[in-house]
Amino acid sequence: MASAAGNDIEVLVRKKVEEELKNIGMNRSGVETREMSKATKEVTAALLPDIANIITVVVTTAVANAVKEITREVIKCNNKVQKSCMLNKYDNDKLEQYMRRDNLCISGIKEERDENEMVLETKIINIASDIGVELEPRDISITHRLGKPRGSDRPVIVRFSHRKKRDEVMKKRKALKNKQESIYINEDLTPLRVSLLKMVKDHSDVKNATTADGKIIAWCINKDRPVIINNPDDLYKLGIAQPDWKRLKLDHLIVADE
Repeated sequence: MASAAGNDIEVLVRKKVEEELKNIGMNRSGVETREMSKATKEVTAALLPDIANIITVVVTTAVANAVKEITREVIKCNNKVQKSCMLNKYDNDKLEQYMRRDNLCISGIKEERDENEMVLETKIINIASDIGVELEPRDISITHRLGKPRGSDRPVIVRFSHRKKRDEVMKKRKALKNKQESIYINEDLTPLRVSLLKMVKDHSDVKNATTADGKIIAWCINKDRPVIINNPDDLYKLGIAQPDWKRLKLDHLIVADE
C-alpha cells in the first residue's frame, strides 16, 4: 500500500514539476523553444526521483503519526466509555439489590406437583417455626419458585411484609444445620452478586464467605478482619487484579486495547 501511495505521489509530482519547468522554459512571447524543452526534460528527469522520495517520506510519516494519535484518542475514548458503562452497571446492580432487601432465597424445599402459592406459603411458615420464628400469612407478601420447572427442586423466593421478620429468619437460619432436611436460607442476590460470591468462595485464600445486606463478606486465611466486597472492583482486596469478566457476565462491557 505504501509503494502504491508512493507511485501515485510520484506521478502527481512529475506532472506538477513538468508544468512548472515548462512555464520557466517559456520565452517572453510565451513560446517554448526546442532548447528550453530539452533542458526542461533533463532537469525534470534529474530532480524528479529525489523530490518524489522526499514528499513520499514526509507524507507517509505525517500519515503514520496522525494514525497513531487518532488510535490513542480512540482507545482513550473507549476506556472512558467502558468505565462509564461499568459504573452504570454497578449502580443499577446496587439499586436492584436494594429492591430485594425484603426478600430471602430458600433452597431445598421439596417441590410438589400442582403446588400453589398457599401450599408454598405454609411450607415457609413451618420452616420458620422449626428455627424458632413465628410467622403468619400476613408476614409474607409473596412467595414463588424461581425459574421454570425442572427435574430438581427449584429455589423459593420469599418477600416479607416486614423487614424485622425477614431479618429474624435470616438471623436464626443456622438452626437449620441441626435438621435432617438440607434446607438453606440465603439473601436474594442479584445475578452479578451470585457470580461474585462464587468467585470469592473459590479463591484459595478465602476460608468462608457469606453476605449481609447484599455485601459479600469474606474471611481470609492471612487476614484478621473480614474483607467486604461490594462490586468486582473490590476484588483487588483479595489480590485479584483482573477479574474473570466472562464468568461475571460482564465481558461485553470490556473494550480490548488494540
